[in-house]
Amino acid sequence: MGFTNARIAIIGGGLGGMAFANAAVHVGLTNIDVYESAPQFTEVGAGVNITRNANRILDAYGLKQAMLWKSSRDPPCYMEYRHQKTGEVMGQIDEFGQPSSRQIHRAHLLDVLKERLPSSILHTGKRLRSIEYTGSEYILSFEDGSVSTATIIIGCDGIKSVVRQHLGIGDSPNYSGQVVYRGYVRYEDLSPEVAAVYRKTVIFRGHRKHILTLPIGNDESRTSRIGVIGFASEPLSEWKSESWMATAPIDSLHEHVRDWASPIQELIQGLRKNHTDGRMLKQALYVRDPVDKWFHVEESNPAHGIVLVGDSVHSTLPHQGQGTCMAIESGIALATILRNWGSDDLASSFQLYKDIRKPRTDKVTQTSYEAGLLASADLPESFTETFRPELLKERMRWIMEGDVLAEVYRRGAPFFAKQQAAPAVGEAKVQVQASL
Repeated sequence: MGFTNARIAIIGGGLGGMAFANAAVHVGLTNIDVYESAPQFTEVGAGVNITRNANRILDAYGLKQAMLWKSSRDPPCYMEYRHQKTGEVMGQIDEFGQPSSRQIHRAHLLDVLKERLPSSILHTGKRLRSIEYTGSEYILSFEDGSVSTATIIIGCDGIKSVVRQHLGIGDSPNYSGQVVYRGYVRYEDLSPEVAAVYRKTVIFRGHRKHILTLPIGNDESRTSRIGVIGFASEPLSEWKSESWMATAPIDSLHEHVRDWASPIQELIQGLRKNHTDGRMLKQALYVRDPVDKWFHVEESNPAHGIVLVGDSVHSTLPHQGQGTCMAIESGIALATILRNWGSDDLASSFQLYKDIRKPRTDKVTQTSYEAGLLASADLPESFTETFRPELLKERMRWIMEGDVLAEVYRRGAPFFAKQQAAPAVGEAKVQVQASL
């Protein structure tokens, strides 16, 4: 009974796929393999903000110290808001409790997630071409001509997911109306006064645009720098690249903020010093509408199936910093359910996973869209009835205080193997609470 010995193929070795792999190893699903399409495990883009709800899970995996070595540590607040023209502080949101948020380069977080995984299960250069079910197993064919087999496939291959397409989900992603510029600035390239401004997460809120900065890394590991993330409303007709990710002149971002406060002007100059070719990453922001189909189970074998995790099924805009965090939550939820399931009814286990995760991820998708509208306002000069620090904190409290493991064990108890369910609940609580 259960799926402890299932042959699990994880498609996608980005943050979502590696988070699920860590969850699988943590709970005891050891017959896993990770297939990444790129020639090496890597992440592009600016830093990522990992919030309390996800850090509790990563800490339970034993990754806290490795993460803190290259992340920010105990920031003075969760978010500070500044006037885009004067630079004056308008207000702030305090942290939501321990563990506090951590800002880290995406590639450094990926290194942390790789740390406890055996190299033998990590496969690069494996771009998925097709999935075929033979009646006894899945055959995965890759573009390099190689093949592999599995009885359960976990689709963690992002918003352009091939696994999602295999499930017959034919929807198209929606352009959000915004692009995002991403780059880095070294603290030493700024005046001491301005550098101090950016030692915390800051938003300069403008008219239908905003600049978000993250204090990436720390001085001890020599990873400290400022992650610059500039959101701007631009028509899709101005997007010239065939890819959603391209580069653009730093001048393009500067045009959006040319009359903003002096800390922003220094930030632009810092970008020019760090990006000597005068260009930075630019991405068109797309998101998919929530869908009802999350999985498929073979009629001929109820223990074989395919399920989606992360952006492949619950993509979200980045305005609440929850894309990676939701993938981390979904990973531990799914892995825990598979490990403890008391029968070979895979469809029921996948259904429980969906029933637990979909309401939360759907709400994150909707509220992240709303948060983007609030951050890039029509009237940015002052706080309003819908945009105040105390209100913004309450808008996010339900995310930060979410306890996915508690919900999994509470709702999964009737279905979990009896010899595993009781000790697993206590163990999970100890593991998570020990990180608080």
